[in-house]
Parts: sequence; C-alpha cells; structure tokens
Amino acid sequence: YITGRDHRVLVINYKFVAAALRTPAAVIGDGKSTIQQLIDVVNSDPRRGYGHEKVLTSIKIDEMTLQILAEKNLSIESVLKLGEELWLKRTANLSTGGTSTDVTDLVHPFNVFTCERIARIIGLDICGIDIMADNLTDPITENGGAILEVNAAPGFRMHLDPTEGIGRNVAEPVIDM
Repeated sequence: YITGRDHRVLVINYKFVAAALRTPAAVIGDGKSTIQQLIDVVNSDPRRGYGHEKVLTSIKIDEMTLQILAEKNLSIESVLKLGEELWLKRTANLSTGGTSTDVTDLVHPFNVFTCERIARIIGLDICGIDIMADNLTDPITENGGAILEVNAAPGFRMHLDPTEGIGRNVAEPVIDM
C-alpha cells in the first residue's frame, strides 16, 4: 500500500518540463453551509465547466462521492465545521473536479533524472509520470515515494493553467521537438 500525495511529472523530448501536485475535489466547511451548498460555491468558480471545456471541471456528486459521505456518516445536507476539509473523490483527476498546484521549481534533481530516464527506457518522447509521494523535494527513494503510472497521452491543462502557482508553457517544447 503506497501512501502520499498525487504528483504528475511531464517529460517532453526526454526532458523534465513541469510537475504538479494534484488534489482531489474537495470542499472546506464554514460551519453554516451544507456540503451541497459548499459544492455549489466551488462550482461557481468561472474556471470550472463541464468535461474539458474549461481549465477546471465542475464537481459532480456521483456514486463515489456518496460512498465517501456514507463512510463518514455524512450526507450532502451535512454541515462541516469551520475549516474542515472534505475530499469528495478518491482520485485527484482534474476531470473529476480535482485541482493542481505547480511544483516544478521544487522537484529534486534525482527525481528529474529518474523521470527523464523512465521516458527514455520506455521510449516515450512525451509522457506524464504519476508519482505518489509526500513531496518531490526529496528523492522518492528516500521519502517512500513510488512511480505509479506512465501516461503516453498526458493532459497539459494542469501545467498550462494550474489552480495555484505558475503556469508553464508546456506546448512550446512539443513544437520545438
């Protein structure tokens, strides 16, 4: 069982280009509003839309969300305490309402080397490498991190326009290649 936070590293032309921390769709309690009302507030962000039409995807209440709520003895009508964070999905995909934070400048050189090496070994000149680790500032061999997956067709929007942090022009290295 691997624990940690969900990261995506983007490698283009066998070179490290960007990294993002991905966080599942979530709401933060205000002590007054129901979970449904908190979701509505999050979904009112003009950056959110349906599917991939906008930078962020709206949060939908689906079977996974209802399971998570039931496991915590909550419903969409429950009120969260002030400051209480509730993750509404088990995955951090942007397509399910997750968010991204740019961490490109924080990635340890060993992790950069490892991701570039993975791309070369697999032979993918464009790939997204999913890493579960508490952080990427330390070598994943030292912090219990693990490579989970290598994607041959990674999404760019989490890097182009992250929810937090600096947007990275990850299309330029593709054009240059």
